[in-house]
Amino acid sequence: MMDLILSLVEQIRIEALGFLGGIIFFGSWLIQAAESRRAGRPVVSARFFWLRALASALLAYEGIRAGSLSVFLMMVATGALMLYNIWLIKSGRKTG
Repeated sequence: MMDLILSLVEQIRIEALGFLGGIIFFGSWLIQAAESRRAGRPVVSARFFWLRALASALLAYEGIRAGSLSVFLMMVATGALMLYNIWLIKSGRKTG
């Protein structure tokens, strides 16, 4: 049993940045839901996109660490889209 616990702790240590990225990714949804609730309508803020960009960078790193090209490429693409949305918000451009 102790070996299992030590193995689990070691795996968490190795994947710490990936776990952090996942937590931030999920947390961005919680922040988006709270902001939407306050506004009484769906809201997607720059804060949401910044958190998503950070999470994407951490998860892209995890993709490299784990040797997963697919995870790496999807997280880089997601991060690029998050930065694009931040740029749209900062530049005051309207979409749709």
